Amino acid sequence: MFFLLTALQILAVAMVQSQEDENKIIGGYPCIQNSQPWQAALLAGPWSSFLCGGAMLSDHWVITAAHCARPILRVALGKNNLKRWEATQQVLRVARQVVHPRYNSRTHDNDLMLLRLEKPARLGRAVKPIQVAQSCANPGTSCRVSGWGTTTSPIARYPNSLQCVNINISSEQECQKAYSGAITPGMICAGVPQGGKDSCQGDSGGPLVCRGQLQGLVSWGMERCALPGYPGIYTNLCRYRNWIQETMRAK
Repeated sequence: MFFLLTALQILAVAMVQSQEDENKIIGGYPCIQNSQPWQAALLAGPWSSFLCGGAMLSDHWVITAAHCARPILRVALGKNNLKRWEATQQVLRVARQVVHPRYNSRTHDNDLMLLRLEKPARLGRAVKPIQVAQSCANPGTSCRVSGWGTTTSPIARYPNSLQCVNINISSEQECQKAYSGAITPGMICAGVPQGGKDSCQGDSGGPLVCRGQLQGLVSWGMERCALPGYPGIYTNLCRYRNWIQETMRAK
């Protein structure tokens, strides 16, 4: 999720920074290495700066959020630590970006995009595709989201190693209560009622995995992450399974 802080907001939260230092409010933990082999890192621009997360669907295709589109993209696979070279890593150019035709940048609806890789990825223990969920998840379903996004909010601090957090699918009533009028069938909420566990800035496009299948992609949420009563919002991929399959087949 991408949010901008004003100078006044930064000054306000800086006063409590010493307290924030002791508490990773996003509530995650370092993923076991290679435990999320579908995880992708999107690198943008001529300097290949980290931009977003993503998930590998096949040796040629990666899925991510539509708001992560940029003129030049590369995809890093088999990564755990973004700051160092790893024997399992592969960095591949993106040959084509296919944004969902009904993506709305204002409402965040239909926030998904498929990336066709220039060359096929080499599959192995650290690089494996994941299947898109065949059905929509029920409220209370236990899920895991992973990414290299900030581990604190609103002051952003980015980890070197891939982080995981365990959250649950929220009910439609909880979701609508938090974001009245902003939730569409193409979205799903996930978090924990008490807050403290959430995806955040830098996790966009990353995988929400439930029962071994790709249920969602990190899309948007509150400016300050992990607040009680405000779960994160994900692209609800069960609603897009046909479009994903047809696009991949059409190449």
